[in-house]
Amino acid sequence: MVDKLFKFFYSAELRTFSILSLFHISLYFSTSNKVTFLFSFILLLALYQHLKKLPLTLFYVFLTMLPFAKGKGIDILLLDKRYVTNVAFFDLSYFFPLYFSLFYLGLFYIYTIRKKLFFRMREVKVSKQNKIVISIFMIFILIACFNSIYSIFEIPVFLSSIQLIELLFIFFIPFILHTFYKKLNDFYMVIASSTLFQSVWLMLQTLNKGHLNKDIEVFLFSSKVSIQSSENSNLLRLPGTFFESSILGTFIITNISILILYLINNHKIEKNKKLVLLATIIAGIVAIILTGSRAIYLILFVILLIIAKVKRYLSIEKMKKVILLFKRNKIIIPIIIAISIFVGPFFISRISSSNQVFSKEGSGSYRVQLSKYALRLTERKTWFGVGLNLSQYYLATSFPRESIIFDAAYPHNIIIQLLAETGIIGASLFVIFIYLIFRPLLLNKNSKISPFHLGALAFLMCSQFYPIFINHMEIISYLFLYLGFATFYNQKDKYEK
Repeated sequence: MVDKLFKFFYSAELRTFSILSLFHISLYFSTSNKVTFLFSFILLLALYQHLKKLPLTLFYVFLTMLPFAKGKGIDILLLDKRYVTNVAFFDLSYFFPLYFSLFYLGLFYIYTIRKKLFFRMREVKVSKQNKIVISIFMIFILIACFNSIYSIFEIPVFLSSIQLIELLFIFFIPFILHTFYKKLNDFYMVIASSTLFQSVWLMLQTLNKGHLNKDIEVFLFSSKVSIQSSENSNLLRLPGTFFESSILGTFIITNISILILYLINNHKIEKNKKLVLLATIIAGIVAIILTGSRAIYLILFVILLIIAKVKRYLSIEKMKKVILLFKRNKIIIPIIIAISIFVGPFFISRISSSNQVFSKEGSGSYRVQLSKYALRLTERKTWFGVGLNLSQYYLATSFPRESIIFDAAYPHNIIIQLLAETGIIGASLFVIFIYLIFRPLLLNKNSKISPFHLGALAFLMCSQFYPIFINHMEIISYLFLYLGFATFYNQKDKYEK
């Protein structure tokens, strides 16, 4: 049995996945930032020994380290919580992250620049349409940077603009990689490894009824336990290695959306890879339920509905094939039963409190009031907003005599947050940027939705309910990476036609 497992995971098609899985297992034994960085460097050497391709190796290590908020940073205090007139659980501060993933992103670009300057390198091709897309985001960055001139917190706003530049570099990665390789070998295995790791970690936390108390885990500044549901006080929502359960849920649904469509679109995937992808998708769905994020439950249903419609699984013929698949693979039914027993009580408990969402202190009322007051900030500074990453400060200090149920937080909606922080001009530029990426799918019915379009769409839907912008670089980076791949797919699809 052990010999068969060894042969399975050490097979040629799964070697990258196995190396990454060993790295993820090693993180359980990490005791500090130094140890985590050492493990990541060993991963770099092992992957390079296997792949023999330095830029691809650097990209994969960057992608593997991206979920982990590990490293250093610049912490700037905006206001002590003692001086917040409304609800405040922690000091209001701005944090400029310098995580390990940024180090490997830097190495990737250093290699690219060196290759461009001193060696022959193919020109990075960008279509006219995509140049417009990139230009719009660059103008958005300039608008955000312009705000630092008039802000009372000019350094945090300026550093936030630097974070947007970092996202632009991440967005441009697919275009650079195409100059080196026609195909990205094992890219989906890298995503699968990270997703499976986070899913299993959450399951272990659930069985442990709390964090595993490992160095790789991070905590909200206001909590050393976890987040309790506002409608289910006895329900503990665990976050994997992220700050919060909704961030974990966003990470997982984004990645399994990509993996599901990739698996469906490619019928010639090796059997071993197919098994790994299926296991990751199943584990990911279980983990989504365990996050307790009801909005993500709904988004998962919508994503599956989109896939079913696009692939025509709702037709009678396709449904008959699915039923036949269940009959041929009888092991599927016991698996479904086991999963239902494990997550069923949690799911039922979470859904049963949905009628309290818009109660006085429900999460729905919280979000509605937070958005309402964020829009009032927009009324005060209509065109350019209060400044990037400053909405929590102004929401905490601008309405001292009003009855507010929300704490000093960011708006739980990316568009409303941008309206408050960058005004109508900044928010409009961002919406146009997103629209142009999805425009080919909207205008041309014959265009096929790529896994990256679907993943980015899943993330954007999550961002309408959770505060996941540059205040959490470990997650927003995925949106821009997948938007970059989707944009490149638009260009590639056009050229192939």
